[in-house]
Amino acid sequence: MKIGAVIFGVVLALGMALTLFGGGKNGSGTPQTPADSTPTSQAGGSGPGAKASSVKSGVPVGYPRTKDGAAAAAVNYQMARSSPGYFTDPALRHQVLKTVMTSSALSQQEAQDDQTAKGLMASLGVTEQTAPDMVMRSASLGTSVRSYSEDTATVRVWMSEVVGVPTENSKMPVSGTWSTYTLILQWQDGDWKVATIDLADGPTPLVAPDDSASSTDDMRLANKEFEAPRYAG
Repeated sequence: MKIGAVIFGVVLALGMALTLFGGGKNGSGTPQTPADSTPTSQAGGSGPGAKASSVKSGVPVGYPRTKDGAAAAAVNYQMARSSPGYFTDPALRHQVLKTVMTSSALSQQEAQDDQTAKGLMASLGVTEQTAPDMVMRSASLGTSVRSYSEDTATVRVWMSEVVGVPTENSKMPVSGTWSTYTLILQWQDGDWKVATIDLADGPTPLVAPDDSASSTDDMRLANKEFEAPRYAG
């Protein structure tokens, strides 16, 4: 019973984390790739001509009005919503959302992310003392542009995430997951902005049966020693 309760708690907390990462989860599992789905030139959409021109509120902004530009924006905007500070600092969270969301989608996303972040912190058992040790890492594994025009683009981003608190008796040990995010972007005020975000599980690789998780001390040290992934664009 105790092991089952721990597993249920981890799954519940991880599910809440992914809900905030994604903004919503569909019921179809791993989405099907349509025939006209077009990969960007490089993983993350950071190919030639797809670089951001500036940084606002810590988020790379100012993308070209191209297919690669939309893909790079999708990756970087999702990365911006996947840091520890985004979950623990409401002011930072609102700044990021104001930067990346369309004007019509902003208020709803703020309300949703605020509510989910509060619930997630409670589920993780994060306090002021343990907040610096919380692990929130994401990396883009690839992108696929499902549709594109000069005014709107639908971009799928395959990502891996590592979430948890590497402390003794943690409610959620550091765990990994794989997800696909579908972002609809619109061209607004001279840049790509996010109108909607959807989330599905996987694709998920096989974990070797002889693999074992690192100790909490090793995970805590790694979180301090290794810098978070750089933005793709």
